[in-house]
Amino acid sequence: MSEILIINGSARLNGDTQKFLSKLLEGIDHTQINLVEHYFLPYNYNNSYPNEDQFETFGKEILYHKHIIFATPVYWYSMSGRMKTLFDRLTDWVTLNQEVGRNLKGKTMKLIAVGTDASLPDGFTTPFYMTANYLEMNFKGHIYFNVNETIREEELVEIRKTFFSFMAE
Repeated sequence: MSEILIINGSARLNGDTQKFLSKLLEGIDHTQINLVEHYFLPYNYNNSYPNEDQFETFGKEILYHKHIIFATPVYWYSMSGRMKTLFDRLTDWVTLNQEVGRNLKGKTMKLIAVGTDASLPDGFTTPFYMTANYLEMNFKGHIYFNVNETIREEELVEIRKTFFSFMAE
């Protein structure tokens, strides 16, 4: 099983986020989960979810990997709605299913954001960084890909080297 888990929060399976992921991850062993292919409801305070809710099964998949990379398009200056729902459901792991939450400690978290602006909006990385701190994960930074810019192959080699350097630590 791969050490790297990619969680893609895009609403499109073949959108810009996936195109960048495919380039970045070419030749790199990883597992990928596309949130659009999974059914789980937003967090609720009653902690009552239908049997069809796949969040717990999804959550257990995270435990099998050492490095968790969240990939999300920039929607309205923030992470995608699917990604936000996932982050809200992390509450289940610190209240109901604490075993999962505790087992995130020490894992590496990274962020890939894809958008059309020249740079990420102020504060975009805050939920990722703060969540990693709260769960005692190691936030190792982010990369932003502007879809309006072309990346040459030699640039991609350097981006890959830099982005995955955390694995050598």
